[in-house]
Amino acid sequence: MKDIGDKHTINSLKKMFLGYPQSTLGIDEVLFLNTIDGIASAKYIARKEMCHSGGIVQGGFITGWIDAIMALACMAKCGPDVLVLTLEIKISFLNSAKVGEIISTAKVIKNTKSIAFMEGKLEDSNGSLVATGTCTAKLKHNFYNI
Repeated sequence: MKDIGDKHTINSLKKMFLGYPQSTLGIDEVLFLNTIDGIASAKYIARKEMCHSGGIVQGGFITGWIDAIMALACMAKCGPDVLVLTLEIKISFLNSAKVGEIISTAKVIKNTKSIAFMEGKLEDSNGSLVATGTCTAKLKHNFYNI
């Protein structure tokens, strides 16, 4: 997919998101950003060290990937200087994730100046749905010096 919206915001967010702390979650690439509708997609690499018994990725990583992409979608829509503080998150685990590429995608459902509602999903490299999530977040403007 092709990025849509403000190029400066897109470039700033891609640079920011590829660094710490996302690097600890195994981010590989920001695939798509839409600053108009608040949509984001990224590729993560699930490593053996992230797995528990049977080579299944631990649920905390799955939650982290969905939470992070929902925050990125929100920053795309609300501004790269916005700190997105998750107030509530719900994750539904539908299938297990294995070592390899994982695609995380999210969009902003509704936002005000101080609150946002997002939904996200996680798919394996074959396009099979692994997990879905929703969250409510508090927005803190002018947090990052962009």
